[in-house]
Amino acid sequence: MIDNYKTRQIDKFKIVKRKEKTVYKNPSELTLDQINNYNNNGFIVIKDFFNRSQIANAKSRSEEIFNNSIGYIINKEPESNIVRSALQVHLLNEFRELIDKRLINISRSILGGKTYLHQSRINYKHGKSANGWNWHSDFETWHAKDGMPNMNCFTAMAVIDDNTIENGCINFIPKSHNSFISCPKIGDVNPDSEFSEQTEGVPSDLMIDKIKSKYNTDIFNAVCNSGDLVLFDCNTLHYSGSNTTDDKRTNVYFVFNNIENRLTNPFNGGDHRPEEMGCTNPVILK
Repeated sequence: MIDNYKTRQIDKFKIVKRKEKTVYKNPSELTLDQINNYNNNGFIVIKDFFNRSQIANAKSRSEEIFNNSIGYIINKEPESNIVRSALQVHLLNEFRELIDKRLINISRSILGGKTYLHQSRINYKHGKSANGWNWHSDFETWHAKDGMPNMNCFTAMAVIDDNTIENGCINFIPKSHNSFISCPKIGDVNPDSEFSEQTEGVPSDLMIDKIKSKYNTDIFNAVCNSGDLVLFDCNTLHYSGSNTTDDKRTNVYFVFNNIENRLTNPFNGGDHRPEEMGCTNPVILK
């Protein structure tokens, strides 16, 4: 298969123009302004998408996993025993009910066909000492490490707790989804370590400044409330800061991929990451 987005194969950064559409069909569940903003900027925040019952159920099970992680697939904070992420959470009813017909229809419209879940997870940021996430494009990792061929994928983030600047809300660079940053290879990284604290596939400050200058844009702080839905394209550059508050902040993520964009062999060589990080046996969402 042709590799349109070579990365982690050379010793320098390079900017490559995106080849795929961002939106294939306007979802009837979104307004024209919402889909235009998503198409143009690579992300949107949809207010009050989930009802209180859905969020309460998801929060309750999230707390259970955080406090008693036995039996769940989890990642820990670097150099800590504190839970940072829990994986494959769509297998639990409290999270599966968040993937309702509206969200499935949105995924099919944006991606232009039948979809499946490439990954699902809870990301926690416990109070005061939780680390953030470095600038990155999810697609860069999924392409290099999982074998995702093209940019026909996006993430839906269900906001469980209010996200503020102080507790480390996600930040985006508008329009950055239109350019792929090919990153240098820095060495073999254990999948669990990379998931907990990404060091490979992280653009330099200079590359971030180049993208901001290229699109004449600046960082957008996605402050949002419990019950909101955040959609962002697989190639949109994003990061989140540390949590400086006393309270834990929780979000749930569902990664939708077009079934025609299913994984092949990882493009940087090596073996696939574990199934919970990148699904190689997809089940079409109905």
